[in-house]
Amino acid sequence: MKVGMALVGAGRMGAVHAAAIRRSATAELRAVVDVNEEAARAAAGGAPVFTQLEEALARPEVEAVVVAAPTPFHAAVTEAALESGRPALCEKPLSFDPAVSVRLAGRAAAAGLTLAVGFWRRFSPPWAAARRLLRAGAIGEPLFIRLSQWDAHPPPPAFCAREVSGGLPIDCGVHEFELMEFLLGKSPTSVRARALPAADREVAAAGDVDNCLIEAELEGGAAGIIDLSRNCRYGDDVRTEILGSEGALLADGLPRGRLRIGDRKGLRTVAGSETEDFMQAGVRNQLEAFTRAVREGGGEEMADGFAASRAVTVGLAAWESIDRGVKVTLPPPENGPARLGGRDLFR
Repeated sequence: MKVGMALVGAGRMGAVHAAAIRRSATAELRAVVDVNEEAARAAAGGAPVFTQLEEALARPEVEAVVVAAPTPFHAAVTEAALESGRPALCEKPLSFDPAVSVRLAGRAAAAGLTLAVGFWRRFSPPWAAARRLLRAGAIGEPLFIRLSQWDAHPPPPAFCAREVSGGLPIDCGVHEFELMEFLLGKSPTSVRARALPAADREVAAAGDVDNCLIEAELEGGAAGIIDLSRNCRYGDDVRTEILGSEGALLADGLPRGRLRIGDRKGLRTVAGSETEDFMQAGVRNQLEAFTRAVREGGGEEMADGFAASRAVTVGLAAWESIDRGVKVTLPPPENGPARLGGRDLFR
């Protein structure tokens, strides 16, 4: 039987999730919540529409909640879902405060509820294949990883404000920080970041940066480079390159998703890694993993609140590095998240 879903938020990512639910064999859209009723009806495809979360949570046919509300509301909506006894799949970041993500993770675990965070690239064929090959030792010991996320155009300046989206190192960077740890199984120990000259002065006026480079030192001596952009103009381009002691893995999102492996046999595309739309494929596969966890338990392959906390901790460190021009040391994961430097970085 399909899992009845309430979708909270009918904006850009809400529409993506709504499309995935409508096409799913394991989920059914039973409510859409948004203060913009027109947007909610466009996403709902005939499902009931509400302007208040409480109205949707009062319906017994709603068994789980997908949270795609504006970023500052993620934690509150997720907490309300958990309080109502519903599992939740929340878009990233779960919270701008790493400690809140840990608290929500603990609350979900204590209640026996699934809480997943929308790091969907784990489930996109090129990156899922890369993870399998890395675990199989296909390129030996990973030495270096480069993660690029270049958006074609910046979002509205009001969205770029740190208190709204977290700014570039969090809004976009958390995908890369989480993916780096997911692929390599290693946490960053320090980061050094710098912003490039502003390409869009409206983004800069909002307190954000539109291009930045982040160097990460990883456990065991490996290294990472993350480069983020809001203005490459030609398309939303996501790439991951991993150099190992015995070869390399190259994951691409454009013009279509694919993973290539390079080793002594040459460079070739990995069978089963190709997809026309790497984002839709990742969101769809993530949804199927979530509904399996709701019905059957498990769900260890999904990102949880602890993964979300670690990714935001790195993003906060990147902001501190940009603001102060210094390398920032990260706390070990086992010590839990910390507000780096004791400062509120969203100022």
